Amino acid sequence: MNPQRFAGRVALITGAGTGIGRVLAIAWAREGAQVVLGARRRDLLEETAALVTAAGGTALVVPTDVAREEDCRAIVARTLERFGRLDVLINNAAIPGTDQRVVEMDLENWNLTIAINLTGPMLMTREALGQAMIPQRSGNVQFMSSAAAKKIRPRKAHYAVAKMGLIPLAQTLAHEVSEHRIRVNTLVIGLVAGELVERWIQRTAGESGRSEQDVRAGLLAEIPRHSAIEPQEIADLSLYLASDAASAITGQNINVTAGAEMR
Repeated sequence: MNPQRFAGRVALITGAGTGIGRVLAIAWAREGAQVVLGARRRDLLEETAALVTAAGGTALVVPTDVAREEDCRAIVARTLERFGRLDVLINNAAIPGTDQRVVEMDLENWNLTIAINLTGPMLMTREALGQAMIPQRSGNVQFMSSAAAKKIRPRKAHYAVAKMGLIPLAQTLAHEVSEHRIRVNTLVIGLVAGELVERWIQRTAGESGRSEQDVRAGLLAEIPRHSAIEPQEIADLSLYLASDAASAITGQNINVTAGAEMR
């Protein structure tokens, strides 16, 4: 880590209340960036902000539902009011949706999954570009897609469609904003260690009658490295992609899957 690498820069992270988003916020703060934290629950954002402060950083908490257009507009406006610029947008907010086969898909479940996982990142990016990055002629946008978009599983159509949609969205944007010195990339993320995976393992074990150990072993067997990805590995790549060292990287889908993509 270089505590000065992003000094004077501002990074806005959605889904910053828990998991990967929280790790991203701390990692960016440790490297000198001022961070803006967006998520629906203020209490979780305040916990992340306290960790950012403990790491020597500065955090602005803005409760945000990315499915609401007015919330997306407001968090970018608050960022500019507080810091005067926005250098990095990390579209991390996401939900898994309720698992359902298409034949039984509840429209509310479908629409909410698409709204948060796909429409929300589009709205956040539109506001970040229009209010900040295009006027300042610089910026970096990152989308968090999922390996689940490429390896389709039953009852996950809504999630896969939303996460797959981020890839052409990012590639289109990379063309549209390159003249403004703005780069756009997508991280395609595999199995990440943490609470969400553990809950999925518990639920799957309960539904299938298998032990949690067997479910976990089956998951890891699909990964050549035979271990889940640590959130810090994603944060390290995020920092690199926004750095000057990655100035030639834009419009790319970068697999962070511990080798699962090789299969």
